Amino acid sequence: MRISLERPLILLLIPILGVVIWLLSKRFYKEGLGKKFVVVLRIVIFLLIILALAIPKLTISSDKVATIYLADLSDSNAKNIDKMKDFIQKAIKLKKSNEMQSVVVFGQDTNVEFSLKNNPKFSEFGSVVDTSETNIENAIKFAANLFPKDFQKRLVILTDGKETVGNAKTTIDLLNNNGIDVKVLLLKSEKEKDIQFSSLKIPQKVVKNQEFSVFANINSTYPASAQLKIFRDGSLIFSQKIMLEKGENRFVIKDKLPKEGIYRYQGVIEAEDDEEDKNNFAYAMCQVKKPQKVLVVYQNIDDVKNVRSLLDSYSADYDMVISDNVDFGLDRLMQYSFVVLCNVSKNHLTDKFLNDCERYVKDLGGGLLVIGGENSYALGNYSNSVLEKMLPVKMQLKNKEKERNVAVVLVIDHSGSMGESNLGNINKLEIAKSAAAKMIDHLESSDSVGVIAFDHNFYWASKFGKLKSKNEVIENISGIQIGGGTAIIPPLTEAVNTLRKSKAKDKVIVLLTDGYGEEGGYEYPASIAKRNNIKITTIGVGSSINAPILSWMAAYTSGRFYYVKDASNLIDVFLKEAKIIKGKYIKEKKFVPKVVETNPINSAFSSYPPLYGYIATTKKDIATSLLVSDEDEPILTVWRYGLGKTAAWCSDLNGSWSRDWVMWDKFSKFFSNLFKWLEKGAEDDSFTFDVQKEKGLVVSINGKFKSSATATLKCIYPNGAEKMLKMKRTSPDKFETTAEFMPGNYTFVASVTEDGKTKMSTFLYSINYSDEFRVDFDSSRFEQFIALSNAKVVKNPEDIYKGKLKEVYSQQDLSNFLIILCIFLFLLEIAIRRFALYVQIERLLLKTFNTIKKVKHLKIKMDFSRKDLITKANDTRKPGKKVKLLSKKEKKQDEKDHEILDIKKLRRF
Repeated sequence: MRISLERPLILLLIPILGVVIWLLSKRFYKEGLGKKFVVVLRIVIFLLIILALAIPKLTISSDKVATIYLADLSDSNAKNIDKMKDFIQKAIKLKKSNEMQSVVVFGQDTNVEFSLKNNPKFSEFGSVVDTSETNIENAIKFAANLFPKDFQKRLVILTDGKETVGNAKTTIDLLNNNGIDVKVLLLKSEKEKDIQFSSLKIPQKVVKNQEFSVFANINSTYPASAQLKIFRDGSLIFSQKIMLEKGENRFVIKDKLPKEGIYRYQGVIEAEDDEEDKNNFAYAMCQVKKPQKVLVVYQNIDDVKNVRSLLDSYSADYDMVISDNVDFGLDRLMQYSFVVLCNVSKNHLTDKFLNDCERYVKDLGGGLLVIGGENSYALGNYSNSVLEKMLPVKMQLKNKEKERNVAVVLVIDHSGSMGESNLGNINKLEIAKSAAAKMIDHLESSDSVGVIAFDHNFYWASKFGKLKSKNEVIENISGIQIGGGTAIIPPLTEAVNTLRKSKAKDKVIVLLTDGYGEEGGYEYPASIAKRNNIKITTIGVGSSINAPILSWMAAYTSGRFYYVKDASNLIDVFLKEAKIIKGKYIKEKKFVPKVVETNPINSAFSSYPPLYGYIATTKKDIATSLLVSDEDEPILTVWRYGLGKTAAWCSDLNGSWSRDWVMWDKFSKFFSNLFKWLEKGAEDDSFTFDVQKEKGLVVSINGKFKSSATATLKCIYPNGAEKMLKMKRTSPDKFETTAEFMPGNYTFVASVTEDGKTKMSTFLYSINYSDEFRVDFDSSRFEQFIALSNAKVVKNPEDIYKGKLKEVYSQQDLSNFLIILCIFLFLLEIAIRRFALYVQIERLLLKTFNTIKKVKHLKIKMDFSRKDLITKANDTRKPGKKVKLLSKKEKKQDEKDHEILDIKKLRRF
């Protein structure tokens, strides 16, 4: 036991206090005993305060002991559970009375069987842990936090030493710093008859139709006959009976793949006497290179003329197919390295083609480029479709700006020919009325709308004015009935004259007809419309239309011409036109694209020519916007979709909005970079992958990264689930993150962004069963822990109590006690002064002093009354000198004299 001071320098205040006492002593020299007592009380209080500030601590050695048993319940140690239970039960019975004990169980995680107790009772392991892995490191850290500070500590680890997760060596400093004595009971867990499928090895990348080797490595603890099976993408491709020798066995199977894509292999070994079947399978992955060919799908031939020139400049082989003829599936898609959709509406593509296209991109690593125009994106009905799912942009607009108010007049043909039907009993007029009603429903109450119905005459089915009631206008449209001939110019002129009086900024006429009408005279209403900024959009239904006149009027007035062969498509046409009229998706204006992020596509370009329009979209969260408009809406956006890549170019390439780009001297170079990225992928070999199995899969990328670098990892799990993970920088040259563990084949796509530039790379990874079931598991890591930590390997319960534990000292802080004493003395000092108790204090002191004197004299008297003392006094007296003995009367007088003398000494001066 000893006392130590946490702040010993505070004691330097005591000499200063001594000087103050000396200076004040003269002043109180002549004061009474009561006041002197108060002064002494104050001095004591100040001394106690100084001692409390120094924080004195009383250190006491502890004889209490805490023992924690760490029991390994992992799968590999399952057969030793009874042995561990019996060992712990016997060890508990041998403990001493000053010892507390606890049992903690662990596998991949850790749990407390029961906390530290003086009289523990243990019969069975009742706590539940994840037994799929063995994490001794985590278990030791967990147990170390359970030890009380003022106890001597003993840790007993019962395990087979198969440390599949973590590293126990990292806990050595923790054990040493906390004075924890470690004992280890090593158990054997190997099975007598166990066959393990050690690994299945395949080249990660092979060439189409090129033969390659599949290596199956199998480890057995005994000679056996077994059945070896190899599956590719779930189909059995090899099955053969084999003979296994004790130890490692290797088999080679030849295979070749006729089609490009990702292939997933699984190997299985089956044997009758095998005691463990959880280690009888293995996984591998292989990627077949795809051909260098491009598929171009178009709706209008004028949209592909510049795309064709770009592909010629890129020296790429390509097939041009009109959208209505794209009836082939995945087998043919696999021939192409990427697909280009040139201003194509979803309505012109079959669901089968779109679904196969998704598989082609996501699962086979293909590329998809969508080029904009009035038939694409939201105007092409991409919303909530497979196309929107694949693309890096979504059709819903982020900017909720106020839509512009428009003035619209619908001019609808209700001549006799509109009574013809191409959908059972539904004629063209009924379809046209439904389509017009849908268009009205997409307009706002602030818009101005009118409907003219015409045959050889015309009338206002719904008068032109503010759209106060949509239902009323739709009801008026539904009342239009089949009429006679066809005269287009009078109703068209009426519509133009009506709109020229409107003050709306945007004025549109939508003319629907299925006939020819007049042979000439259309120049007059068209010229008036153009002078008054009125656009005429024409819709020709069926084959008997004057297409040259209708398309001319639309082009002359900056409207649009729709040729609808099948009347059932009218609804989509009217809806598309409603979106265009409202100006929600088409942004027509001159602007210079801005650079937001860079990658190999645009990193070599410092400036760009202007564009004159685009289709508005919104970038998806994890996509990369390379170019944006002056409103920060996407122009060129790219991302990874599964194993493949998709890109969205939201302007056109037919020269309407991109006329300055087509003339740009770097036009071919820019799109060649885009084609290269789509074709080969933005793979980057400047960093490498590493995967470590811990509680999950720790995936890291290593390379030389700039200080501004950030990284993300896209993980495609064996069950097909996808997850985007943010990677944490753990060193200047390393990023890492943790993915969930499950046996099977993984695909990792890492993206590293530095100074706005993004690098990407793909890594295929296969993982088998847990190391818990490995026959050839290396347990040397745990053996190193035993050696480095000076742990003692025990065999019997008695052995854990051998050896001296490290002494533990507990410290008690005395400062609180001193402060309480100060408060008590301070209150006493206040009471004496407040109630003037000086005289009482003086009397108390005198009485105490006299009592002490009496006790002292009584002791002396008793000593002198003893004969041996008297004899001793006589024997030791000087020769010739007599000792005078006092009588009773003289002794009583002598005590009285002493009392009088003491009173005089202590009386007030």
